Amino acid sequence: MHLHLTAYEIFWLFGIPAVIFSWYHIFRHMVGFIPPKEKLPHNPYPKIIFQIAARKSSPILQASVDSIHDACANVEFTNYDVRLVVDQANGNIEGAETIVVPEEYTCQSKYKARALHYSLKSLPDSEDVWILHLDEDAKVTPQCVSAIVKYIKKGGKPIANGPTVYPFKGNILAFFAEAQRMWTFFWLKDQLLTSTVHWLNGSNLLIRSDIEQAVGWDFINCYISEDSRFAYEATKKFRKAKLFGWHGGLTIEQPPVSARAVLTQRVRWFFGGILNLRYVPKARIPRRIYSMLAWTNGLILTTLFFVLVAGVYHEPWFSHLFIFHGLTVTAVFWLSRYQIGLYQNLKYSQISPVKKALFHLALIVLAPVVDLLCTAPTVIALIQRPKSFEITSKGDSGTPPSTANKELTGVGS
Repeated sequence: MHLHLTAYEIFWLFGIPAVIFSWYHIFRHMVGFIPPKEKLPHNPYPKIIFQIAARKSSPILQASVDSIHDACANVEFTNYDVRLVVDQANGNIEGAETIVVPEEYTCQSKYKARALHYSLKSLPDSEDVWILHLDEDAKVTPQCVSAIVKYIKKGGKPIANGPTVYPFKGNILAFFAEAQRMWTFFWLKDQLLTSTVHWLNGSNLLIRSDIEQAVGWDFINCYISEDSRFAYEATKKFRKAKLFGWHGGLTIEQPPVSARAVLTQRVRWFFGGILNLRYVPKARIPRRIYSMLAWTNGLILTTLFFVLVAGVYHEPWFSHLFIFHGLTVTAVFWLSRYQIGLYQNLKYSQISPVKKALFHLALIVLAPVVDLLCTAPTVIALIQRPKSFEITSKGDSGTPPSTANKELTGVGS
């Protein structure tokens, strides 16, 4: 029997491995993804430096710093420091040491990587000191502190990420975009546990200080995606050593403030992947290329979906039989993936159960729009290449410290 595939079917089939990969990681790591808060193990305790890198001092930093102190106090952990690394000090942030990167300081890297490399001058070089890197809006939970201390005490690998959730803050499309993103954390966990790292999250990133000093952040052609670049360079420097782990400590961050901010963020991610291709360990290049092509393929499929909805489908692009069966299967797997991510983020959103249910229903309708929002950056990044590190706008300081402390104390309970 002669099998004739339409153009739509070819694009759809190309994306099937990506869907299979994603569900493989979800099934492996969904249960126990965010473990409950536990008491600290017995002392002695490691030294942890919580470090936030930002363009300048702002109120959002104070909320993040306060969350660190509240979380540590909640689990009675005292062997820590809090540092801010900024290009401009526009105000005093209480409870943290502020490191200002001099304007004249130069290295091969730019922007955030440049600031991180400068900060190494005043950081220890020790197997007993660990750095938890955080974005400026990240809230540290008590569960995060206890999980990290436990991870270190059990001999955890020197580079580790943990989970992050993104509660609802007002923009529904940006919030749903973070639901679409959530499945990638299950994949990230799998990468770290196998030490086959394709990318890292730069926030909630735990690094032992001697390893960070040895690798540094001074990389040629590095001005975005410095976190993934660090993973590649560490892999090459230490060759076959198992450097990576999953510490399991939860941080809470804000979704982008708008759909435009989502586009800006994803454009940086996609072009950062292209920029870093030449530095990826050779054995991982095929998977990186496929992942980026599958991301672009998602834009094609989403666009064709709207063509179908508009009723202008015809042969040889679309097969009527395949439209029914193919879209049904695709919808089940894609929508389920969204719903899992939404469920994770809604657990930490301060809204009523009824409103949460409405969010799940709304996502079914808006999923194609969100897909378009999250895949359009693959083309935008090629047309308007990022020439600098454009910070993703995440609005104001978010959850007030007093509310955040109440919200975060019971994480995972």
